[in-house]
Amino acid sequence: MANTGSVATAQPPTAQEAPVASLLSMGQSIVEMFTWQNGADKCAWLDQCDWFGNSDGLEKLRWFVGQPWFHEHAWQHAQSRLKAWIRACAVSPEDIACYGLWLDANWQTAPADLPVVILIHGFNSTPETTSQLLAAVHQAGYPCGSFAYPNDYTLAASARLLSSELKDFAVNHPTRRVVLLCHSMGGLVARGCLEETRIAPENVDRLIMVSPPNHGTNLALFAVGTDLWEHWVDRVDGSPWERFHDSVTDGLGEAVTELCPGSEFLMTLNSRPRNPHVTYSILLGDRGFISDQDRLWIRSRLQKTVGRLPGSRGADLDALLAEFDEVVEGRGDGVVAISRGRLKGVADTVVLPYRHFFITAKEDPAATREVAKFVLSRLK
Repeated sequence: MANTGSVATAQPPTAQEAPVASLLSMGQSIVEMFTWQNGADKCAWLDQCDWFGNSDGLEKLRWFVGQPWFHEHAWQHAQSRLKAWIRACAVSPEDIACYGLWLDANWQTAPADLPVVILIHGFNSTPETTSQLLAAVHQAGYPCGSFAYPNDYTLAASARLLSSELKDFAVNHPTRRVVLLCHSMGGLVARGCLEETRIAPENVDRLIMVSPPNHGTNLALFAVGTDLWEHWVDRVDGSPWERFHDSVTDGLGEAVTELCPGSEFLMTLNSRPRNPHVTYSILLGDRGFISDQDRLWIRSRLQKTVGRLPGSRGADLDALLAEFDEVVEGRGDGVVAISRGRLKGVADTVVLPYRHFFITAKEDPAATREVAKFVLSRLK
C-alpha cells in the first residue's frame, strides 16, 4: 500500500494547524474533554485563585475540596495531566508516521467514476486485522484504502487527523468521491470528522458503519487492562521498552473512557445533527453470547449474593445488568447492543445474524457473505 503523503507540507505546520500534532499532545483534548460543567475547569480555576489574601480563604478552600464533584473530577484531571506528560516524553513525530490515510498501490487504475472506499478499523485493532471487510469491495473493482489511527487514544484527535487526510486527498484528486466503511469504534471516528462543521470534508458521499457503538457499550466499563493485554500478554516480540513505547503511542485508555455510555464525548457527538451531504447506513448484529433467560438467571443470583455484601452496590449492578443487552442474543452482537447502535436520523439501519468480531476472527463465512452483500448494495 502507498501512503497519500498528505501530512507532508512545504512549510512545517504549527501545533495549532497540524492535526498530527494532536496525536502527540493531549493539551487540546483535555480542554475538549473537561468543561466548566463537569468540574475540571474548577480544578484549574482553583490553581489560580488568590484566596489566601483574606482571613477566610482557608475555610473557602476546605469547602471547595469537600464538594463531591471535586474529588471525582480532580482525579480525572490529574490522570489526564499524567497521561499527557507520559505521552510527551515517549512519543515522537516518527512514531505516529504510521497513522493516516493509505491507498492501495493500484487504486488509480479503477474507473474514475467509482468512489474510493476507505476502511476505518475499530478499538484495539488495525486495518490489517479488519481487511476482510474490504475483500468483496476489492473484488467488485472499487478503489480501496484504509485509515489508521491510535486505537486507544482520544477519538477527537483521530477525527481531526482523518479530516486533514481527506481534505488533502480532495486537493490532489478533486473529482474523486469517497465512501467511509467503518467497523465498530471506527464509526465514531468518522462521525467525529463528518459531523463537526468546522472540520468536515466535502468529498465524502456515504458513511457505512458496521456495529458502531453510537451510544457506547457497557463492556467499556469493564475494559480494564486492554493495553496490558495487547502489548504484554498477547504479544511475543519486542523488548520491554518497545512494548511500553508502543502502548503509549496507541493511547493510554482514552478511547475506553469515551466508549462508556453517557461519556462526555458521546453526548457531544450525538448532540450534533447528521451531515446532510452524507448518506448514512448502519449494520448491526444480534448474535450475542447468552440468552435472555441466562441474563435473568445471572441477575437473580447476583441479587441474592452481591446485595448482601457489606458496602456493596448491588442495586447499581442489578441496574447495569438490566440494560446489558450487548451480550444477549437477539439484542446485541456480543459488544454493541442494537439499541445503542441505532442513531437518530438514520433510517437505513439493518440487523443481521452475526457477532461483533466475525471480521477479525474470520470464523463465520455465512455472516461475512451477508455483510459483504449489504456493503456492496450501498455502494451502487
